[in-house]
Amino acid sequence: MRKLFGIVFTAVLLLIVSAQGTWAQRVKVYDLGHYPGGTWAELHDLNDLGVAVGWGDVAGGDIRMVGVPIVGPHAGEWFENSVSSNEVWAQEGEGITITGTIVGSVTGENGEARAYAWTVGRHGGIDLGTLPNDDGSVAIAINNSGTLITGGSYHWLSETSWWLTPVAWTPKVEWHNGRPNTTWVIHALPTGGLEQSGAVFDNVTLNNWSGWGVNDLGQIAGDAWSDAYDEIAVVWNPIRSGQGWEIQQLPHRSIFPIVADHKYTEVLSINNRGEIVGDVWWCSDDACTALPALWKMQSPRAQTWDLIELATLSGARQGWNIAWGINDIGDVVGVSNDADQNSLATRWLTSNPTTANVLGFPGDWSQAFQVNNYGIAVGRYGIGSNPEQAAAVKFR
Repeated sequence: MRKLFGIVFTAVLLLIVSAQGTWAQRVKVYDLGHYPGGTWAELHDLNDLGVAVGWGDVAGGDIRMVGVPIVGPHAGEWFENSVSSNEVWAQEGEGITITGTIVGSVTGENGEARAYAWTVGRHGGIDLGTLPNDDGSVAIAINNSGTLITGGSYHWLSETSWWLTPVAWTPKVEWHNGRPNTTWVIHALPTGGLEQSGAVFDNVTLNNWSGWGVNDLGQIAGDAWSDAYDEIAVVWNPIRSGQGWEIQQLPHRSIFPIVADHKYTEVLSINNRGEIVGDVWWCSDDACTALPALWKMQSPRAQTWDLIELATLSGARQGWNIAWGINDIGDVVGVSNDADQNSLATRWLTSNPTTANVLGFPGDWSQAFQVNNYGIAVGRYGIGSNPEQAAAVKFR
């Protein structure tokens, strides 16, 4: 009887999973709120131990890198890094490794952003530095093994113009008095002839490059702006014969569900299978729509990818739909508009790009930014005009 019940329960669960938009019936929801004394928070990354990190304010309104374990003996106990975050770059990204190293951006002595790494429970952190003569830097992501950080380093050309160079940091271990000391070495990533790209946005000229995602194989996914206000998705592959990376432009022409060229292609996350997710813009004569996108590796040896549009909750190519994060199993999370134009945290599968499911976050609107290999997705939600709050959903 117990075996029969297990078979029936599994069949019912699989039926629910396969139905578009009905995922919320079988998930566990964690309404995490915000750091004590603060008013808002959002979570951008988590590791496989269930420790999530993001941004939020603390008592007095100061913005900090914050975090909270979602599961385990300290579940729900918020922590923060005690360093003011740079408000311009807060909410752009943050990462955590399996060992608890966290990266993000804080405010430097000159008032500019500084890439920063720290570990929960240890006093102080590490300023990751900038390229020579630059004004600031941002750390956006770190791989799970803690061997590679990516982001950007920038300098102001004038009061209304800056140059943001894509960079990576790698660790260097030196021994002092029998103890290891780890420092991080910054590297400028190659731009492959696209280095003259630039765009004017809000009256500021942006020469804007950045790495957004990184995996344990040393691959970095990122993008750049062109002078025609296009966004160009790229991947940096580690050079097999030595140190460094080679840049490769990712396809802007989708092959599914229709063949279409996209003016705007943005990548946000890459997993250890080389699968990359983000969004593309599909434009008609009078409007553009952001659509969730998957760059699925066609050939690891040749390092080629196919661009596939993922399904939307509405079933139509309309609204605002972004795939923010991906795990090594092929779970993809992000946000999509339903038929009523509500923005809701969403899950896709790389093996089934035709289906989108509501994750079941609380609130009137929600976004999921990342998912770990145990099926926990993190992000934020809101109710009306109230400040955003942190949330997580476990669907495995």
